Amino acid sequence: MLVFASLLMLSVSGDVANAEDHAINFFVSAFLPTSVIIEAGDTVTWNWVAGSHELRSGIPGGAAGTPDEPGAIFSVTIDATNPSYTHFFMEMSVIIGFFDACNPAQIGSITVLDDTLIFEVTVVDNSYIPQTIEIFEGDTIRWVHEPMEMLHTVTSGFPGGMPGTIEEPGALFDEESSDLNPIFEYTFDSAMDLPYFCIPHVQFGMIGDVVVQDRFVRGDSDRDGVLGIGDAIMSLGFLFQGVTAPNCLDALDVSDDGSIDIADPVALLGYLFSSQAAPAAPFPAEGPDRTADALLCRP
Repeated sequence: MLVFASLLMLSVSGDVANAEDHAINFFVSAFLPTSVIIEAGDTVTWNWVAGSHELRSGIPGGAAGTPDEPGAIFSVTIDATNPSYTHFFMEMSVIIGFFDACNPAQIGSITVLDDTLIFEVTVVDNSYIPQTIEIFEGDTIRWVHEPMEMLHTVTSGFPGGMPGTIEEPGALFDEESSDLNPIFEYTFDSAMDLPYFCIPHVQFGMIGDVVVQDRFVRGDSDRDGVLGIGDAIMSLGFLFQGVTAPNCLDALDVSDDGSIDIADPVALLGYLFSSQAAPAAPFPAEGPDRTADALLCRP
């Protein structure tokens, strides 16, 4: 326990998660912009410029018990005495309306994007380029057939793969890739390591691999859904006591610098007990880590 007590006394510094604040300005009878598109974890600040306003979430006459209900999410005065209001948006893939109750014709919206991406793999010259691709749950891969290229397939699994598993040929998908069918997309809803191949050209080495990583909360080393001293203890055990490496190494990288060292559990303890900076994204909700490094999060 002396080790942990000493760590708690260390000074920790780091960047807060890369969130943005988006400004909407209230004028006498209007606000600008009327709509903004943000990412989960961003904030929106409504600022007073002139007039007196009653900011409400929802829409005028919106159904009770839904986000459209006026004031269901926020209801505040914006005027010279209360010149600004900031709201933190965490839920992804939603549209939240808002309006000025003093001028109900003025209606706006906040669109919160999800955090999924589409990745492209080119099908050309008896190859998938890139051959191995790392993505996260919810992401999509788009295989694009090069024009005038011979006929190929994008077939999940591998020849002779065990029946009843994702390694069975065609268990998840088996699509022609040709000039007549040049684009094939597949969304991966769960973490896995999936091989795939081209049926006519597997003997020429036309194979690929999709590494679908698990979403995670940074700092949650033991993956129990709660940040606590146990997470720091697990990281220290991995670093100094030969504890088996966890499947989600990325969760241990509190600073998101691409490596795991003593600074990471120190930073976590500083956040938990000394009001130091929060872990880098994904935090506080589960999400993907889009920074380029060698740390993966497997289920």
